Order: sequence, then C-alpha cells, then structure tokens
Amino acid sequence: MKNKLKYLICMLAFLLLTACGGVVNTDMSFDDSFAGSRVMTYTISNSDYTSYVQKDFATVAATLKALCPEDIEITSVTQDDSNIVAVFTINFSSKEDYESKVARILTAVGSDKEPDVTLLRSNTAFAKGVAYQENFGSDDLLKWMHDGIMNNNYITSSYEIYIFSSSQVNLTIAGEEFEKDANMSIIDVNTTKYLPINGVEFNTVINKDGSIDRSIAIDIPNTSYDQAKDDIDKFMAERSGEVGTGTWSEANNSHIFTVDGKNLSADDCKKMTEKFTGKSLDTITVFPDSETKDIETEGESKESEGEESTEESTEAASDTSDDVDKRHLFSKNYTLNEYINLEDYISNYNNAVSFDYYVNPENNYEGTITDGTGYSSTVSRSAISGDANTLLYSGYSSTFDIKLDVNILPNVSKYKHIVEITPTGKIKRDITVVFSESFNDDDAKSLEEKLKSILSQSKIKLDKVSLNGKDLEVKISSSGTIEEDAKMWEEITGYSRSISSLDIDKKGLFVTKQRISFMDDFNPEIFTSGNVDSYEYIVKNAGKPLDKDLYIDGSFENAEAKFKGNDFIVKGENVMMSNYSSPFFVSVRTNFTIYIIFAAVAFVFILIIAILLLILFKKSKRNKNNVVVADAPVAASKAAASKPQKEQRDEVKLNTVVCDSCGNECPETSSFCTKCGHSLEDVKKAKEATPSYVDEAAKLAREMASNESTAETAAEEVSAKVENNAESVEENKEDTTSNGVSLSK
Repeated sequence: MKNKLKYLICMLAFLLLTACGGVVNTDMSFDDSFAGSRVMTYTISNSDYTSYVQKDFATVAATLKALCPEDIEITSVTQDDSNIVAVFTINFSSKEDYESKVARILTAVGSDKEPDVTLLRSNTAFAKGVAYQENFGSDDLLKWMHDGIMNNNYITSSYEIYIFSSSQVNLTIAGEEFEKDANMSIIDVNTTKYLPINGVEFNTVINKDGSIDRSIAIDIPNTSYDQAKDDIDKFMAERSGEVGTGTWSEANNSHIFTVDGKNLSADDCKKMTEKFTGKSLDTITVFPDSETKDIETEGESKESEGEESTEESTEAASDTSDDVDKRHLFSKNYTLNEYINLEDYISNYNNAVSFDYYVNPENNYEGTITDGTGYSSTVSRSAISGDANTLLYSGYSSTFDIKLDVNILPNVSKYKHIVEITPTGKIKRDITVVFSESFNDDDAKSLEEKLKSILSQSKIKLDKVSLNGKDLEVKISSSGTIEEDAKMWEEITGYSRSISSLDIDKKGLFVTKQRISFMDDFNPEIFTSGNVDSYEYIVKNAGKPLDKDLYIDGSFENAEAKFKGNDFIVKGENVMMSNYSSPFFVSVRTNFTIYIIFAAVAFVFILIIAILLLILFKKSKRNKNNVVVADAPVAASKAAASKPQKEQRDEVKLNTVVCDSCGNECPETSSFCTKCGHSLEDVKKAKEATPSYVDEAAKLAREMASNESTAETAAEEVSAKVENNAESVEENKEDTTSNGVSLSK
C-alpha cells in the first residue's frame, strides 16, 4: 500500500506540470436494485511527475493516506513506461447507501453540497427511456487530494488549475451502457423519448367527519393523444378501477382523464393514489381528534426505489395547552403530509410535470410544499365561502412533498357576545355560540373535555356545552379589568390583544355621569373564521354616543353598528369572522348603579320603620289584653268568696282525693292512701271524669281577652260555672259514699 501511495504522489505531481494535467475517467454502474460501484481512474504522465515534484514520495504518500476518506477505497496504483495510474472506488448496495457515502465524503472535504441523485427509467405511454443525473462530480469527491497537495506546498500555485483538467464519464444501468463524452465529471444522461402532457391536477378535501374526497386529473393535449391513443387509453385504464371511478372528457383541445373518489377512508385514499401514480405508499395515518388509526405498508423511505410516502393525519389537541391549537379551539385540526410522485407522467427533457394542488375553500390551510429540486414554498390560505375548490399550489417538478396544517371550520348559526362595562372599569363578557351540523356526540364530549382542561388554567368560565340534535350550544363568560381581560383571552386563544383600550373619565359606584372610550379587539375567530348566519355584539348600558362619527362596527362587510337605547349593538347576517376588526365607540352614560343603591337604602330604611311601628302596636295591644286576662281570676275569686264556707272547703278539697276504703283525704299526687295504703287509682279516674272549674275559668279568661266589652259578663259566667262545678263534685262525692264507702271510722 505504501508503494502504491508513492506512485500516486508521483502521478499528482506530473498532473500539475503538464499542459493537459491529470485526467479522471469515471465508470458508474449498478443493477436494477441500484447496487454497484463508482470507479474513478486518475492518470498523469511520468514525465510531468519527475519534472515537477517538490517533495519526496514518502512524505507525499503519508499525507494523502491520512487525508483519504474512509468511504473511498484506493483500489490500485500502477506505473508503466508512460503513465502513473491510481484507481479509487466507492462501492454501494442501494441508492440510499450511495447517497449517504457521497454525503460523508463531501462533508469531509468541506463542501456544502447535498447529494441529489435522480434516476428515471420510464416505460409509460408518455415517456420511454432512462434519465440519470447527479449534482456532484468526481472532482468534488477527490477534492481532498487537491487540498492536501496545495496546503502542503507540494506544487506551485500556478499549476493548481491543472490538477483535474478533463474527464470522461461512462454509465451502465442493468447491463445497458450509456456514455457521456464531455470534459466534466457530472453525470447527466437522458435517452428518454417524450409525449408531452399539459399537467396533472389533485383535488383534496377533508370533510367534517374526517373522510376524504379526492379527484386526480391528467390533461393530455389532442396532438399527443392522437399520436398514441391506444397506448394512452390502455395506460390510463390501468391507473383506476380498484378505488374511484375513471372517466374521459374533452375540453380546450385536450383529452382529460379523471379519477374520482368520495367519502374515502384513509386506506381507500391511499389505494386510489397508489393506483394512479404507480408508486407504493409507505404509510397513511389518520388521527381524528383523540382517536388514532394506523394503516401501514411495507417500505421505509419515500424516495427509495421510486416509491412515495404519503401521510394524511388528523391530530386533535391533547389535554395540555402545549399540544392544543389555541387559535382553532373549536375546529377539527389536521396535519396533512403527502408525498406525491409523478415520475410516471414526466413528458419532457427537464424531467418535470406541471402540477396543481386544489383544496376545499371553507377550511384554513398553512404549511409548505417542497418540489424535487429541494425548493420549498410557503402556502397559506384562509377560509372563504364557496363551493368550488381553490388552488393552493402550482409547481413544476416530478415530486412534491406536502406538509399542511388544516383547520376544518365548524358551521356557526348564531353568535351573541354581550359585554358589560362596570362603573369601576371591569369588563364582563357573556358569549353564546351555536354550532350547526358540525359536532356529533363524541365530538361534543371531546370538545367539552378539551375546553374544561384549557379554561381551568384561567379565569374564563365554561358555563354550558349542550348538544341538541345537530346543534351544539356553548356558553363562555369572563370578568376582569381591561388588562386582565386582554391577557387571559390572549393566553387561552393565542390571539394577540394589542389594541384593547378602555378609558373612563370617572370611575366608581357613586359617580353619576361617565365618559367612556372603548375599543374591543376580542377576536371571534377562535370559534370560526368562516361565515356566521346570525351575528350580534352588544355593549350593555354603553350610554349615548358622544358623536356619530366616534363609533365603528368592527368593519364587518355584512354588519351594522348603532346605539339603541343605552346599548351599543352590532348586528349582521352571513358575517365572515375572518374579516373582523375592533369595534370602537365614545359615549356618555348615566351611572344608574348609584340610584339603585340609594333606592335600596331608602327601601331598607322604610322597612325598618314599618317593622318598629308594627312591633310597638302589637306590644300595646298585648298589654291591654293582659289587664283583661288578669281581672278574670280576680272576679272568679270574688265569686268564690261570696259562697258559703262549706262550699269553699269543698273547692279546696278538689286538690285531694278520698280513699274509697277508709275515707281518708289524700293528696291528689298520691297513688296509695296515706292511712290504710289502699290504691287510689279508681278514685282518681272518677275525679278525672269530672270537669275542672279551673279550666273553665281559663277558657273564659281567653274569651274575655278577645273582647273587652264582655269582661264583666265573663266574670259572672266564671262564677256561675265554678258554683256548678262545685255542686257536681259534691254529687260525685255523695255517689261515692252511697256505694258503701264510709267517710269516718
């Protein structure tokens, strides 16, 4: 190996000292799987070497050995009578392996080139032949030799341009030889014969339920179609049928073949696209909100072996705010990644196809589309009203890598936003939004959970989420100062609140007049950027406008602002929310709060006085009644005193009972006779059956209290009843005696 390197050094030296310089011949060969080798043969004359070498062979050989990248093999170094020949080889097992090794070599020599290798082997109705192209040459891959020689001063700088003076390229693909005879090392071979087409058009719609509508059309000029009608008809018939319907039409001197598919699943959309492009798709995945579905096919790389990779993803926000698309909380948010390979439709020497990509106009789109050259285009389109699909991108290449964020906007039938500005300067919002035919039960539950999670991080309240049939009603409220209001809504929605303003000349509950200047840049696009059937924005108790030129409606095309009573109202129908700008007014209002406070205080004061007067009246009446009631017992006592002594003793005896065994008088509270011990229960039961004059007296006293004029009569009735009751007691006592009970022993 050491001797080979010495010979190599000699060869390089001779290159620099001849008029011709060194020559690099490149032989590139690979099979159908792109397994093969790149052999670079470097030749210089012996005379050039011996005349201009400025360093010994050993020194130069050691230097080059250290610099040689590991992905390049020094196959051989030989010398004959005329020349020194060095052979360098790059072996590879696939297109990806080849590009990876080339990339490492270019990086090692300080090149900023990204290797781009294009291989097109066409056998379609529109192209037949081989096209192979690289964006780098052998001089790029051997630059490490050039830099080592120059940096170590092995030759003079005047001969630098002759290090690589000419080259010859030979290409062999699957045994078929192609030759490029040119004084450059970049491989660019194209033997394809083309039948021109006007272009290919993709129409892609992601529906509200997550299904996909797709149509693919190829526009073939009549001149091309007439040349190969049978081949074209056969070719296109093979590109449809399993999924989707293929049809022919004529317009503008062209034959147009279209494949249509409606309400496709992710798998069906994948099959339809594969059929048309003739390329296998690696994966297609769909994530409708919280649900995940994966459909995978074999393959790792979208670019390997002419295969394409397509992903169509719908990702819902997670429960964390970092994963949620805040600006589209109520939309179904999709990530659409699609790699479209149109190599089978190349029909010109540039190896490119005119390509148009159309989308549903009622959705929002934002992302990038990168063509086969690596050029990336930023695309963005806001939702508009219309039925016809809108052009999102138009380009000219063979492949297109599409990465889009898609917001499927809900339909809003009603939007009502009520704002209240308190006398102290707080902003209270009550927002009601009704979505029509946009959410099913699962969608509604998922949305409610997402909103609860997000709003829990703020002072914004979720008051209601209710699905009635196909209509979903959502109510949200908030309260805070203008600064707090702007901050909380900006954090939750992601929309900047830069021009919110509220100026009140006099704040407070006890201010009678207030001059208000209010600008509200609350952005309703969080609900939808599409059309709203019925739109209403109200500032309650805004007062009267200071000047009719000092208020605006928010620049809605189909809305009008006016003051009605003391309210500022913006109303409209079929209002496009994305056209929103901030409503503004200057007004003077009366602070009715202070009058409400005064009225409440007065009412409470009057109520207290009324209660006090009522209490005094009842107390006075009660005192009078107490006098009458107190007189009743007195009258009864006088009546009793006027009775004979014997009757008075009998009345006293009413508090005692007479033993029916021995005749002894015992206290009424005793259960047994205090003299003989006989049970007194029978005697007590007999006495209980006798009416009490005391109860009668109390009853009459109550009657007297209710009617003062009858007090004297009541006293007489009490006296009479007391007398009658006393006689009844005496009779009961005599009845007891007649039953054989002795009163004395």
